Amino acid sequence: MLVSILLLAALSKATVTILDPSDFADLAADAADNALTADWDYAPLSYQAYSITGPYVYNDTSKEVSHKTLTVAANDTSVVVITEDSQVNISQSTVIKHGYSTDLYQSSFYGLNAAVNIANASVAYLDNVNVTVHNGAANVYVYGNNSYAYVSDSSLYSSGPVSHGLYAAGYGTVVGKNLRHYSGAYRSSSFAGDSPKGYVYVYDSIAHTAGIGSAIFYGQGTVYAENIIGHAQQAPIAFLDGSQIDIHESDLTAGLLAGVVTFSSGTRQSGSEISFTNSRLTVLPDEAAGLWFGNVIASASLVRSQINTTSGILAIANYSQVTQDFNYFAESTAAAEATITVSESALAGDLVAYNGSSINWSLGNYSTWTGKAYSGYGNASFSVSLDASSSWIMTGHTVLTNFTDADTTLSNVHSAGYNLYYDSSSAHNSWLKGNTQKMHGGGYLKPASKSQLRGSH
Repeated sequence: MLVSILLLAALSKATVTILDPSDFADLAADAADNALTADWDYAPLSYQAYSITGPYVYNDTSKEVSHKTLTVAANDTSVVVITEDSQVNISQSTVIKHGYSTDLYQSSFYGLNAAVNIANASVAYLDNVNVTVHNGAANVYVYGNNSYAYVSDSSLYSSGPVSHGLYAAGYGTVVGKNLRHYSGAYRSSSFAGDSPKGYVYVYDSIAHTAGIGSAIFYGQGTVYAENIIGHAQQAPIAFLDGSQIDIHESDLTAGLLAGVVTFSSGTRQSGSEISFTNSRLTVLPDEAAGLWFGNVIASASLVRSQINTTSGILAIANYSQVTQDFNYFAESTAAAEATITVSESALAGDLVAYNGSSINWSLGNYSTWTGKAYSGYGNASFSVSLDASSSWIMTGHTVLTNFTDADTTLSNVHSAGYNLYYDSSSAHNSWLKGNTQKMHGGGYLKPASKSQLRGSH
């Protein structure tokens, strides 16, 4: 069950209860299934090693399936297999899958054991379908160029590890509308794109995950989400591994690690991007940041959006990595570089960088920021830019590598008695001419010392 809190007025709140498939399932019966984890300590095969089979195989055909119950109870076996340029429409039906996966890498890359598997330039339409899986199986999996699945007005429920709701890989595309999804187990995200790049588009849906590492979105390709209410009880709302995720008009809650985790699973890559528009991100853990970046060069965009954290930290950039279990951070091979652009938003919280990482923070279009920037450990680099319509309320002393303000009088920086230090040797700061000046609120703008720039402040 999800509970959405609507802020109706400054002194009043209303709650709306939103049902998901867990409200109607026998969760106690699936407790053992959901307690299972997975062993990833073996070399993945780079080719499809198992045949995708099942009792309902549609090969080079067109088919209408309506008002049916389709089931199987077997390991490494799908219920429905749609392949070789087929088009299959399934409506008003139930798909039930039992059975374990022998090789979870094969499940991830090729959909082994998925309840519904679409591949080889095939197209599937699922309408008013209930897909239930146990023992660790994806609900709907799509693989390959020109392979598509369209899932609407349907319910997806899963137990067991690595049992994603909508799942795309190998440049396949899945589109979901008006869905209700629940997964109770480890690493079982609601809407996932795996390697090679999968494309996921989801609208007007409810998503609820309970397992460790089970995000609302997992991306190694492109994810577009609109009007989603989601709660990841023991995961961020999104893992981005070299991907782009675009979120609109959504209300999402994270329960582990961070609000969004952006990383590179191998060597450091660039190009990952997360954007929020007209959306709210709530982050519950005491020490978790809203946005976390590790071993990556990435960007984020916040437009008319909120980030609410218990920790008071908006963003962290670090020399760190996500473990295979997706439950804690470990050391990586490279620092993170994060560029965050804020538009028409009011945000409160701090920016923290570690071990040579950097955060570039830009406020525009009547945005406000209440917070400070500081090094968590070692040297760090921060750049802050404000346009003339935006403002910064400082909550602590801050050292910046680069500082740009379209209001050269600094009337939009409210120091509250804190000092703002800048690198006088940076060309970006030449407009400050190495000067010291008093700011609104009693603090001073000053050139930074060498020790401050090394992060020893």
